[in-house]
Amino acid sequence: MIRLSDVTAGYEGRPQINGVTLSIGERDFIGITGPNGGGKTTLLRVILGLLRPMGGTVEYFRGGCRVSRLRTGYLPQQNAIDRDFPITVYDTVLSGLCSMKPLWGNFNARHRAMADEAMRFTGTEELARRPIKALSGGQLQRVLMARAIAARPEVLVLDEPDTYIDAQFKEQMHALVARANRRCAVIMVSHDRDYIAAAATQVVEMNR
Repeated sequence: MIRLSDVTAGYEGRPQINGVTLSIGERDFIGITGPNGGGKTTLLRVILGLLRPMGGTVEYFRGGCRVSRLRTGYLPQQNAIDRDFPITVYDTVLSGLCSMKPLWGNFNARHRAMADEAMRFTGTEELARRPIKALSGGQLQRVLMARAIAARPEVLVLDEPDTYIDAQFKEQMHALVARANRRCAVIMVSHDRDYIAAAATQVVEMNR
């Protein structure tokens, strides 16, 4: 589905990753580990198409044919979320479907059904009317997972979804990731090396 060939990328002309080559197939589980500053998030941004490589190529495929992009779901690091933003859980999940409607258009019944399905999948229906600032760390991660899968992505990209949560919620998150992987490819950054070694089909050790 995705092929990176000798990719170098970074910011302001300074590489953060060098010479990365990686192939990702349907329903693969790519586990990415490595030290802070090792380029893990930079790699995710390249895969998502948010950062253009300085060198090398990134290609996407569907059914063996090259395409310009894939449907992707993204769960960012929790510390990148503004928890004081005045939005409910339901509207947060619904926002994961913005790419499926006209820029100034409204969400329709199909979009709302997809949001409802994602919330059932993640067990967050009972949280629908709560503001996100009222959630625990584990609850917020499940809501962000619902947002990431609402559009039924072909590739699910997760940046440290098992950080800032306790052991109980970590187990729940890992179970959700396994269920999602039955539907789509998963690319996940985690510092839990034991989990990644056990769950991933490929392990990528990043150090630039």
